[in-house]
Amino acid sequence: MEITQALKERILILDGGMGTCIQELDIQYDGNTDMLTLTMPDAIKSIHTAYIKAGSDIIETCTFGANSVSQEGYGCADKVYDMNLAGAKIARQAAQEYRGKNIWVMGSMGPTAKSLTIIEMMMDPTETLTFELLTNSYRTQAEGLIDGGVDGFLVETVNDARNALAALTAISQTQKSKGTDLPVMLSATVMNNSGCLMTGCTLPELFETLSSFSLLSAGVNCSFGAKELYPFIKEISNKVKCAVSIYPNAGLPTANGYEEKPADTAKELLKMAQDRLINIAGGCCGTTPAHIEEIANRLRGIKPREF
Repeated sequence: MEITQALKERILILDGGMGTCIQELDIQYDGNTDMLTLTMPDAIKSIHTAYIKAGSDIIETCTFGANSVSQEGYGCADKVYDMNLAGAKIARQAAQEYRGKNIWVMGSMGPTAKSLTIIEMMMDPTETLTFELLTNSYRTQAEGLIDGGVDGFLVETVNDARNALAALTAISQTQKSKGTDLPVMLSATVMNNSGCLMTGCTLPELFETLSSFSLLSAGVNCSFGAKELYPFIKEISNKVKCAVSIYPNAGLPTANGYEEKPADTAKELLKMAQDRLINIAGGCCGTTPAHIEEIANRLRGIKPREF
């Protein structure tokens, strides 16, 4: 079944925090989680499998920061294509080994370590990153993801409309050159209760800026807990014509990390579902397979938002 049709029939369940699960593996690495697709593929596959077993219909590749701009700080910019190729193949293998339902693999593309809007505002003569260079960086990422067999893309944790524009432009250019037409999801992160991105752009302004691109879904992730994100999801649901996604953090972090229990996260997402605001639900920082299992159980049988 095509994912668009599935979204019209039921709420699809996204996976949860990749970094959270990696930290729980208690492995030694330099903080570059994207490199683990090359150095510890079995560990990454085990996380995908855990989320699938918990009820995820959609899993994200472990490639959030696998772009040359972000990898430059690790000295791994030359490994970007390989990271994305491997990340896609690992997720695809985990999906194919699960029997009983469709599992869609979405290529994760994060915001990068630099903000184009801030760079352009500061006009720092020592900063060399441009829109063209960032687009090319995302193109390499998109190429690896397509070659690895993803079902689509998830441009996520968007905190800068210019960066998102570069990512969507790169995906469009790459798909044209490869002759593919894979769906694209977009998810933003807000900084506070005003609903603004890091650069000051509001959610309506973001989606208006990117309205020329055809999106499978638009939504919010990370930010804070689901309860605080309700008004923003309602706002998005009233404005966009595509599917709506939500995958929040497990509450706000404390000195002991993220402490929101699976039942608490699921309770807030259930309210959004009952109010017919969403089509996709999952988790971000601090969420685990236990959170996803609870969300999947609570949302089962609830009709999705019409779009």
